Amino acid sequence: MKNLKNKKVLITGGARGIGKQIAIEFAKHGSDIIICDLDKSYIEKNNFQDIEELGVSCFGYHLDVTNYNEIIKIRKKILNDVGAIDILINNAGVVFGGSFLDIPIEKHKITYDVNTQGIVNMLHVFLNDLIKQKESHIVNIASASGFTSLPNGTTYASSKAAVTSFSESLINELKQNNHHHVGMSIVCPAYVNTGMFDGVKEPLFIPMLRPEKLAKKIIKAVLKNKRFVLEPAFIKFIPIIKALSPNSFFDFLGRVLGGYSSMKFWKGHKK
Repeated sequence: MKNLKNKKVLITGGARGIGKQIAIEFAKHGSDIIICDLDKSYIEKNNFQDIEELGVSCFGYHLDVTNYNEIIKIRKKILNDVGAIDILINNAGVVFGGSFLDIPIEKHKITYDVNTQGIVNMLHVFLNDLIKQKESHIVNIASASGFTSLPNGTTYASSKAAVTSFSESLINELKQNNHHHVGMSIVCPAYVNTGMFDGVKEPLFIPMLRPEKLAKKIIKAVLKNKRFVLEPAFIKFIPIIKALSPNSFFDFLGRVLGGYSSMKFWKGHKK
């Protein structure tokens, strides 16, 4: 995608954190923003001044990405209010840290429903609109934890691994059907300083990411149709090390570098 000006960008989970920063960065490039978020109060307050001050339009819709029928209704509203979208950012996500057995099964289910099925739901509803555009792009927020083990974050890591596999499968299916004009970027960051990972201990060589930096990387990925965004830099080596190393050595690195123990210190979601 050569130019983001006047593109219509839908961002799930856009009220705060990574999603909010992504909205701001796209607005700086002249894109009109559509924020869909579970936070009804944020949407009702119409608190989009920081985005609209950048000279673009911003629309907000209350949306639960786990509710397929609700997504269908919101799509109709967006088509009526804004028109067909050009870029879909599947950013909505949740995390619950702790021992697997100590976390209630309902929270494990919510993790998969939001992080994985939510993306499937959104694309099942909006993909045809993206295909009909002359050029379009999909950004799915996965995680570096999808490449490795994350004790005390078992369902979070596995839900994000599923996002990566789903995304790669879908983009190749689109190419097989000659929809080469639809691009996709799979974003796999380590911990991002948004409050979702309050209390986690940063592993060696993997500092906490600033959402502003990650959002800028996402912009570049969309403009260059880059398949993967792996941040920070050390994350790029994890799949290679895992592929070339015995399991015992890879697990040893996970313990020594602190990746395997980082979620033991998860405190919850900082507001």
